[in-house]
Amino acid sequence: MGDPRSKPIPRLMTVVAGLCCALTGGACSFGPQTLERSHGRYNEAIRRVDEEQLLRNLVHIRYNETPLNLNVSSIAAQYELSGTAEAKPFFISPNPSNSNVIFRTFTSILPDLSLSGANRPTLTLIPADNSEAVKQYLTPIAPETLILLEQTSWPAATVLRLWVERVNGVPNAATASGPQRDFPPDFVRFRRATELLQQVQDLGLAVVVPVEQMVPIGGPLPASAITADSPVEAAKNGMEFRPNGDETAWSLVRKEKRLVLEVNPVALDHPLLDELAGLLNLRPGLRRYEIVVATGMAPDPAKAPIPPSDALQVNLRSTAQVNYYLSNGVEVPCEHLEAGLAKAPTNPDGSPFDTRAVTEGLFTVHSARGHKPPPNAFISVKYRDHWYYIDDRDQESKTTFALVLALSRLDFGRQPPGAPFLTLPVGR
Repeated sequence: MGDPRSKPIPRLMTVVAGLCCALTGGACSFGPQTLERSHGRYNEAIRRVDEEQLLRNLVHIRYNETPLNLNVSSIAAQYELSGTAEAKPFFISPNPSNSNVIFRTFTSILPDLSLSGANRPTLTLIPADNSEAVKQYLTPIAPETLILLEQTSWPAATVLRLWVERVNGVPNAATASGPQRDFPPDFVRFRRATELLQQVQDLGLAVVVPVEQMVPIGGPLPASAITADSPVEAAKNGMEFRPNGDETAWSLVRKEKRLVLEVNPVALDHPLLDELAGLLNLRPGLRRYEIVVATGMAPDPAKAPIPPSDALQVNLRSTAQVNYYLSNGVEVPCEHLEAGLAKAPTNPDGSPFDTRAVTEGLFTVHSARGHKPPPNAFISVKYRDHWYYIDDRDQESKTTFALVLALSRLDFGRQPPGAPFLTLPVGR
């Protein structure tokens, strides 16, 4: 029978082999498991940063301060896992003098396991303050974007209140889509018109639908001016030539999508449609009203009576105007108004006008003091010793906020080549 003191050697091999297997197995599953743990957290962090940035900009705008967007362009996450394992023999005391029996005189093994990990994300941030971004920020949205919005399930009243400045000259708080003025904006008639338009659509009395129309580009051309290559060149630019009548003249046309308000034939005399036509100066009794993006500003029919129109002429807003409009919904503490940090319009009788009436039922931001944001805050930012927040129970404000955040990415989501960026490596 062998010496029982020789058994620590097999036990040592077992411990070391087990630790190596554990480290090897952990390394094999490190990548997928790390993605599962980190993907959702990065997603949530970016979402929250975007929401806080938009809310902070709206608060700054309410105080007549400059907004700024700093967008996360990319995240390069690098992960590292390392580990070591060793076993240290524990000798009896005193040590034997005979070196030949050293490895048979320890009775214990002290295992030592070391694991270390590192997460080194590299964040690329792009400031949206170059000339192209500012130009896009100040340019009214394209008619195609309005068509896109109308084709979604977003309420028409919400879309119109946000992105339309005027319809047939009726203002939608036009003076509130820029820096604060000293007098209240005119918005009551427009809001009522959007409510009526939403009602007639919900009741099936009328519907806004996109249609394709052939729009002529320039005047007619003689048939002799059309060569064999002309149709090919026109097609490259999304246009085509079409004959006029007897084919002695041709017109260059382009297919465009436009919105029209189609009225149900059985609802031509409905009171809601009559009220809508009266508010927007429309000719009553028509089956179709084309929605046209106006190049100029039509006069307000309440101030300068003009003949009824057969179309809805709309003036569209830019992202900057939408943000200024929404900033009216920010609650400003009384001490800030008294100190002149923010401006409030004045009613004709001299009383202060609450700007939150402009975005009532659409968007509201509350303010509160405290070391922490209110527990019912959906999203909040701290500014001038106050918390500005959207109530988590305010579904209208949350819906509007989500829509504006999504559409704002059309302005700041695509940067031109050569745009400045900032790369931040984050250490361990």
